[in-house]
Amino acid sequence: MCLRSRSTFLWAIFIAEGFLELSNHANPAPPVVLTIAGFDPSAGAGVAADLKTIAAHNCYGVAAVTALTVQSTQGVKSVHDTPAAELRAQLDTLLEDIKISAIKIGMLGHRGNAVVVGEFLDRAGVLNVVLDPVMKSTSGQADLVDAGGAKYIAEELLKRATVVTPNIAEAEALSGISIKDHAGMEAAARKIVDRGARAVVVKGGHMDKAIDVFFDGVEVLRFGGEHLKSENTHGSGCTFASAIAAQLACGRPLREAVLLAKAYVTKAIEKGYSIGKGPGPLDHFYRVRQEPPARGVHEVPQHGMHPAAEPGAH
Repeated sequence: MCLRSRSTFLWAIFIAEGFLELSNHANPAPPVVLTIAGFDPSAGAGVAADLKTIAAHNCYGVAAVTALTVQSTQGVKSVHDTPAAELRAQLDTLLEDIKISAIKIGMLGHRGNAVVVGEFLDRAGVLNVVLDPVMKSTSGQADLVDAGGAKYIAEELLKRATVVTPNIAEAEALSGISIKDHAGMEAAARKIVDRGARAVVVKGGHMDKAIDVFFDGVEVLRFGGEHLKSENTHGSGCTFASAIAAQLACGRPLREAVLLAKAYVTKAIEKGYSIGKGPGPLDHFYRVRQEPPARGVHEVPQHGMHPAAEPGAH
């Protein structure tokens, strides 16, 4: 008997003997997290990184694409922004159909898209909104939002976010404060809250020590960490913001969500790998890494029991 015929035969036995309980009941859906960001063909950053992060946190990710970038691990070559009308249509279509538990906002491209997102947030009424105010590519090769978009982010989107996650350069742009040390990070965080943000995490990945400064208008907290000896950090900012969004969607309070996201990103960088000639991606699924099946092993495991029939699987 060939392997495929044997596999089909075993499935028939499992069903006939009641090993597989077939039913039409609906499985409960996980929290849905929406990412609004650009697309990176190398899948290290943007919506691809966000969706992987969201899945790694046992949530379901949906996406509205703000731009198509031409890039690889070696950097961004060009950016093609989504027209505002098309972004609005993407968002409205999702809102009409799906209950969204959290939103992560990344690259917006231009003011038109930023305005569309602001108006969408007002209509959607989603409580958990994480704003990663992306302005330039990590290499500095490309502007990822125009001047009008950056102004709208600073004046309007800050007010609509649960938490804002700028890096050092973005925090300087949003606060108008030059940051040289951790005291400067704290001053910038306070200024950003003064300008309307409910909470902010200034990311210190480019400082001597990887300390992030959190401020929620009441208390300043520092989440510390040592620099990892890894160049595979492509998309770490996107991953951090989407991890916070996923934690909020799962019901975590903000401070805990930020702390858990920091721990996740640190470990994902540690486990990161190179896929090209430039900085590689994080390992978003380091928690669930599985050994590949042996060659020649198909649908039915050699022990003869399908996972759905294992005790407790129903």
